[in-house]
Amino acid sequence: MTTSPEPTELVLVTGASTGMGAATARELAARGYLVLAGVRREIDAHDIEAANIRPIILDITRPEQIAAAVALIEADGRPLRAVVNNAGIAVNAPVEVLPIAEWRRQFDVNFFGHIAVTQAVLPALLKSSGRVVMVSSIGGRLAQPTYGAYSGSKFALEGVSDSLRRELAPHGVKVVIVEPGAV
Repeated sequence: MTTSPEPTELVLVTGASTGMGAATARELAARGYLVLAGVRREIDAHDIEAANIRPIILDITRPEQIAAAVALIEADGRPLRAVVNNAGIAVNAPVEVLPIAEWRRQFDVNFFGHIAVTQAVLPALLKSSGRVVMVSSIGGRLAQPTYGAYSGSKFALEGVSDSLRRELAPHGVKVVIVEPGAV
């Protein structure tokens, strides 16, 4: 019986409870990375836990949980190869009636949370010449009726990612935007 070698590199995936985040975590684990799978609830942690997948509680709108993830990365000692900023929500309603609190919630998760996570892990990524993966959306290029808040958050993520790509390129860190369609 052969056993897989111990992973030598880490990847942090946010929004790994379901969907694309869970699929990404599983694929990266199968490719030999130790995946820190960010989930918001304990029940989701149990569902994603598997070989090479270590679930961590990570609500990207909570600075203390981001700091705890960074502390875990630093304590582990393996290089952080990538962060996959996948967490996201869709708050859809006509611009005219969507309460400002819902606009803020949309941007907190789909934009500011990703910036906060990226800023927090950048020292580790700079050290490893790693990669930042921003999961945007086709909604970050084309806005539909009732998708103003969602598309606005994704357009913002696209713009900042393009700027960040140019800032980090001289330091060997790549920034990639993934724009899935309907899932």
